[in-house]
Amino acid sequence: MNMKHTIISCPHCGHPVHLDLDFCEGDQDYFEDCANCFSPIHLNMHINDLSKKLELAVSADDEQLY
Repeated sequence: MNMKHTIISCPHCGHPVHLDLDFCEGDQDYFEDCANCFSPIHLNMHINDLSKKLELAVSADDEQLY
């Protein structure tokens, strides 16, 4: 199992959020709730094919499109 532990800041309240990322199944797009404010955090995980590095995009995902 390919796991990586990381700490991010919640985009809503700034509280540190501990994550264990499982990247054995490749790219992933999912939501994780903040343990402090309970708001959803949008996580987009991508494995760069050239460098084989894990790239993680974190957003509040609360923007509305019209």
